[in-house]
Amino acid sequence: MATAPTTHATYDSQVFSLCYCPCNYHHLNCDLHEKSDTNPESELSKAQFQRGIEWEETLSFFIAGLNLWPPMDELHTMFLDAGSEPVKFGLAKPDLVEITRTEDCITWKVIDAKASKRVKTSHHIQIYFYTMCLSYILPRPLFQNAGDAGYHKAIPNTEDIRSIDISLLAPAIDQFIFYRLPRILYAPRQNVSWHYNPLCRGCDYEAECRANAEHERTFGSMPNISIGDAQTLNELLRHSRHQRLLSEAAEEPLSDIEDLHLFLSNPTNIHQLDISFPSVARNARRILYLPPKRGQEDTIASPVVDSVRTNTVQIIPRRNYTCPAEEDIAVILSLMIDPSSPDTGIERFCASIYSNTELNLPSIIYGSKEDLISCLANIIRELSLLSPPPRTQFYVWSAGEQTALQLHMVQSALTSTNDLHDTRLCIGALAQGASLLQTTMQPLLLSGALLSFLSKKLRKKAEYEACLERIGLSTHGTVNDMRKRLEKKLQEFQTPESVSASNGERQRELGQLHCVVVLKRELERLIALPVPGYWDLPECASVLLTTKEHSSQYPKDEDIFRLHRKQNNFKQLKVALSERNSGIYAILRNFRDRVSGHRLLVNNARILSTRFLDICEEEHLRKLFFMQQFEVLTKLSELWESRIAGCTDAPVLEYCGLAQGSDHFFRLVSGSIDVAPERERPMYDKLLALDTAVTQGSQEDIPVEALFDDLAVSGLVFPLNRYTRIHWDKQHSRVKDKLLAADVGNVVITGSDTIVTVKVWGSWKTELEPGRCYRLSSRLVDFNTTKVLSSLFELDLQFSSNDGPLNEGNSHRWVPFLQLILDPKSLGNINRSQEYLKVESTIQRLFRQLSDLGSTPAASLLLKPSQHKATQRILSNRLSVIWGPPGTGKTHTVALSLMRLLEVEHKLRINDTKIVFITAMTHAAIAACQSKLERLIECYKQIEALPAVWLDRVRIEEVRQGNDHPAPSSNASHIHIYTGTIYQLYNFTRKRSLEADCVVVDEAGQIPFASLALVLRSLSTSARIIVAGDSEQLAPILSAQYPQLKTRQLFGSILDSIMPASHRYPVHAAAEDASSQESQETVVQLTENFRLNPDLGEFISTIYSRQFKPQKVQARQLANSLEKVKGVCDLNIKVHPEVLDSVQVFFISLSEVMLRKQQSRLAPPLLKCDPQVPELRLTHHPVSLSLIRLQTRSFTSEHFGPEKTVYAEAELAVALVISLRKCCPEDNIFVATPHRAQREAVKSALSRVLPMVNRFDRVQEDTNGEITVDTIERLQGSEAAFVICLFTASKSLTSDLRFLLERRRLNVAISRAKTLCILVTSPEVLCPSIWALSNEETAKGYAFLKAYEKRAWSYDLNINVDDLLRTW
Repeated sequence: MATAPTTHATYDSQVFSLCYCPCNYHHLNCDLHEKSDTNPESELSKAQFQRGIEWEETLSFFIAGLNLWPPMDELHTMFLDAGSEPVKFGLAKPDLVEITRTEDCITWKVIDAKASKRVKTSHHIQIYFYTMCLSYILPRPLFQNAGDAGYHKAIPNTEDIRSIDISLLAPAIDQFIFYRLPRILYAPRQNVSWHYNPLCRGCDYEAECRANAEHERTFGSMPNISIGDAQTLNELLRHSRHQRLLSEAAEEPLSDIEDLHLFLSNPTNIHQLDISFPSVARNARRILYLPPKRGQEDTIASPVVDSVRTNTVQIIPRRNYTCPAEEDIAVILSLMIDPSSPDTGIERFCASIYSNTELNLPSIIYGSKEDLISCLANIIRELSLLSPPPRTQFYVWSAGEQTALQLHMVQSALTSTNDLHDTRLCIGALAQGASLLQTTMQPLLLSGALLSFLSKKLRKKAEYEACLERIGLSTHGTVNDMRKRLEKKLQEFQTPESVSASNGERQRELGQLHCVVVLKRELERLIALPVPGYWDLPECASVLLTTKEHSSQYPKDEDIFRLHRKQNNFKQLKVALSERNSGIYAILRNFRDRVSGHRLLVNNARILSTRFLDICEEEHLRKLFFMQQFEVLTKLSELWESRIAGCTDAPVLEYCGLAQGSDHFFRLVSGSIDVAPERERPMYDKLLALDTAVTQGSQEDIPVEALFDDLAVSGLVFPLNRYTRIHWDKQHSRVKDKLLAADVGNVVITGSDTIVTVKVWGSWKTELEPGRCYRLSSRLVDFNTTKVLSSLFELDLQFSSNDGPLNEGNSHRWVPFLQLILDPKSLGNINRSQEYLKVESTIQRLFRQLSDLGSTPAASLLLKPSQHKATQRILSNRLSVIWGPPGTGKTHTVALSLMRLLEVEHKLRINDTKIVFITAMTHAAIAACQSKLERLIECYKQIEALPAVWLDRVRIEEVRQGNDHPAPSSNASHIHIYTGTIYQLYNFTRKRSLEADCVVVDEAGQIPFASLALVLRSLSTSARIIVAGDSEQLAPILSAQYPQLKTRQLFGSILDSIMPASHRYPVHAAAEDASSQESQETVVQLTENFRLNPDLGEFISTIYSRQFKPQKVQARQLANSLEKVKGVCDLNIKVHPEVLDSVQVFFISLSEVMLRKQQSRLAPPLLKCDPQVPELRLTHHPVSLSLIRLQTRSFTSEHFGPEKTVYAEAELAVALVISLRKCCPEDNIFVATPHRAQREAVKSALSRVLPMVNRFDRVQEDTNGEITVDTIERLQGSEAAFVICLFTASKSLTSDLRFLLERRRLNVAISRAKTLCILVTSPEVLCPSIWALSNEETAKGYAFLKAYEKRAWSYDLNINVDDLLRTW
């Protein structure tokens, strides 16, 4: 409990529970709430907390019920040290304290039990405060703090306790408790900041704040304006308010609403914002529902502002494809959710059916949670029997109900508490989302549009029979008959099911309707209500409905829950739920009446569909099959959302004219364009359309991009030929007439203009007009999903056709891909493994002897200790995982091990034809592996004493075009090594019907597991699988988030699957005489590091199981080289002189550090040694890790968009690059950026200095090293002497912290450096809000960043951005 001191009589009697008020401050983010003197709890709130209490009672081996008085003397001192008046705290009650007794001491740890399904900042406040108090109370050394604290979420299970390092929380929470909290409590009430918003529900001051928001017309008088939104709007108005005060000082200040109206009444204001601070403009358009930018409008109106000003309902003119304009039957569901329930929370339900025709169903169905699935299945079954089938739509009111319904169906499928047929019906008709991957029931997605591969003419008869049997069709007839039957069925799946009520004709659905529509969400998208703060069903009904419609007061959720808690009150509860459904339906009809004249609802309801297409019988293959389709659906959903809104974020280009050939020149008017990586041919992955405003209600009010069918042409090569053009001809007539496929060729910055070169293709008959503006949006390009689906299907056929019963020891039926999933250990020892190892030991011994004699080529062919372990694993087993941190030579080890394997087999006279595949996600990684293998072969040939005739059998070929690549020669003794992407190798194996004897997968952490089916489908039954990668580097880029399965991670990379988190750190002895048991482990970690020097290696190794053994030392000449930076300021280069001067000071000071001279500008590392981890103890200060704390300042605004921070960051990066180039001209330099916008800003700034910036983001002058500016994702797998990592964040974009603080991203960026890493960051990243750390992965990344900060020489740099912008 916290109180202000007695000198302020107003607050003497106010007592605040710490577990309630300060914690809720970070949950509610409201100063006024801290002054609340009571703890109001609704019935719903009490139920929420009850779940955590019940969990606590189950833990008898923890200390529960502990009460303690905070140590006020120690806290008093901390308040005074912070320059604050002390605050008194009341009795603290930690939920649990875990006690672990050792021989020397007792270790304790605070555990907090939480009912919430996600971690909140208030949880961290509690565990930190309790830990801080106990640290002072419990005497040392007998009692030792564990250093972390834990929390538990949702369903009770002690194994699910999550921990966080207390030291990570200290900066932010100490600042709040000892600085911010006293100032809130001491402040007079009228000076306390507040903002009325949805989080205010249930607060003591809610009624007062609501009335004040309405009266004063604050931002809170608009509904659903969050704290962050209010800050954005304040920043939006700050400059205009300042100007008005200067010119009209006598005027009374305007309210927030009138101020916004005045600001928007002058379109120049928002246009100026679009140019100067596009991110702020985007946020403002989102918050205020402003129309998309289209030229210079005369007026700009905000429906939400006008709604409050006029106290009327306003229509938000944005099209919607997720809510139908009409249906024949509407089913309204009300779900009574009990927050105290440990499962889905659904206790009671009520379903109301509204139809214009007679149905064989009651109009209202009421029941308990046990009846929900059977009731819904009965409704679906009855409606499916109607003829003609009606268009049906299910509705719920809130997103919470939709989530609970989804979870209830998933749990029903997992527990089999209901009839599985009923569950399957419900999932087929009502379920959606990736959570379905937890079950074995995955319904048809995208109307089967991705399944055309099933009817390809090259299939065998047995494959057609299997397809037809799984779809439920006859398998009789010839191959041609079966193929036509299959094509017809697939066409039926793809037939649109939306029917126009007016004329009965079929109508194409735009986007995809939701199975269950959340009505409140749709209302918020299309209607602005004059309701302050927030609204729910009763408030919405009171505003929208007339007195006649609103004849009864619709119940609140709290009222319904109170009725549920009363005994024997089922009749009243049933009435309340049915009244709620009546209100929902009345609101739905009123909503449609209001928007009908605006043509905003572009879709009609569909015929109810319960289609499943279980193409794959094996459970895991079926999940991967569904996941691949869901990835496409997620990408399409993003495109649909953008297109239906008019592509508001698309860059706008002004046409300049035709260049040579088919290239067209455009000038970038607004937005940004990303430069595509080097490609063999144009991809035409954009759509070009005339950028014009549309009139709502006109025949062509739907943007032409929304009519484009991506899937019809997503896998076709443009320009289309006479065979593939038929798919374009099936597009909507407006698409063919007004849309072009486009490919961005080059982007050149000339002065203040950005010139874009674009190739176009299409049937557009109208010529591009100079001076006209066109918008450039993305389209789906996907050559590979159908290949993956086809491969999974083929593997499933192989699984089904293999003989033998399914049992624990043979559940995979010896399909290699399934063996990886179900039982990797089954890919164990090969025949003659001991012979392989014996011969290999002789070869290793020979190379060691030659190396000792001074043979340089032999030294290159000699395996280091951990590399030798990896090679032994590869030789003796079918599956080997070579896991190595950055710089440990994974690619070199794989190449040398492969060469050693070939030599061993030659010595064992195994001279059959062998086919080896080497693959990776990127061409760069493939090329690196191939070049290392070729170099090692040359080294072998250079040793005259060794017979190299066997190497003449080796043929290394790069597969660039799999369909055209020649088949291997018929020579029985050749070893064919094919390198290529998994997609080109797939084309090659299908075209040539090949089986591989060995597959090598490099950088495996970047490849989705399902995609590996493309190459593993062609493995022979005894083939080897060699996987190399790092699970702590960047993971596959997926469009959706997928559930974590209990057995094995299936939806990430192969490393995620084979190396689950609990076993991700295997430790192998590096010595040659390691035990044979260790050599049999699947995963081998490499420990020698060839890239990182000792400083960088020690730091990176903190997240790995073993410390590295650096094979290189810090270059001694670096310190002298850095001194050459003197005089860089005298050069005539276009870099701000203050920034350049600061960088010169930074490098000179760093040079003095390396030379062990005295300097005063850099702060030394905080970490000298770690006594808790002796093997990581530092014997010296690292000199290869440096950190620049970039602090930007602007007099116009403190929080005004991230653009200013990006400008300053880019200027600093250029100054660092130029200085390093002057000091070390021969060395390569990387500038690693998390975001593409940062990359483009650095490139633009570099273009002022180094004119030879080309389209591949590299700068090279004569014999100088390369300068590479790129995103971290594209830099993975490469290295440079110097790496500049840009990890800053602005105060207005703290939501980006979870992306920046991803540990894998930080690891990849920092570990690219061979000599020196310079990390540029900002206070917002180094001391983030507690909110950012509520994510477990973000907390790991933040711990990694703080470990870097403790080891780095740091430099504080302030940049005046206003001055910077004026200069350039």
